[in-house]
Amino acid sequence: MYLDHPQALADDAVLENRKSMLATAPHIQSLELWRAGYTATKSAPVPHFDPADAGDQARVLFVLDRPQEEVLSESGTGIMSVDNPDSAAERCWIERDSAGLHEGVLMWNMVPFLVSNPNADNRTAGAKALGSVLRLLPRLEVVLLCSDAVQQTWDKHLQDRVPRVTVIKAPGVGPQSLSRKTKQDELRKAVERAKRLVG
Repeated sequence: MYLDHPQALADDAVLENRKSMLATAPHIQSLELWRAGYTATKSAPVPHFDPADAGDQARVLFVLDRPQEEVLSESGTGIMSVDNPDSAAERCWIERDSAGLHEGVLMWNMVPFLVSNPNADNRTAGAKALGSVLRLLPRLEVVLLCSDAVQQTWDKHLQDRVPRVTVIKAPGVGPQSLSRKTKQDELRKAVERAKRLVG
């Protein structure tokens, strides 16, 4: 499922429908089961996977840095989604739409739990968690690493874990990371390359 405009989860009805899918969408159940077990070991909140994404059938994985506080606030969606009502999600939506990358995608974070300024221990823990998620994605072909910090953590902890996938390095998707046109172009080209690889 891919909606025809960004920030769709700002609509309460759309958000409630999305949340209702968490317990029923078959492709998300293995990931949500992992999340439930992982969340039980953490004091910090962890977002849900987006049931409108490809789940365990994903061929492309976008790895962002960490959850945004707004997503996990009391008024937030609680979901890691391209449809979230924030500028970073909107940028992902725009680039995916421009490239025609509408299906087969999953979004997640290198550090999956809420932390304002991840330290080395947070990143090591996040890489370990991501390694567990990767094992649940048997069809994965492409990983987009969105930000220098994500790329460095991947190179240190995960680059040999999934040799079958193509790794694409991209800028972060937040406004500060994309303040220069060269970075916007880099992100666009990275998403376009992902689309070419999966068809």
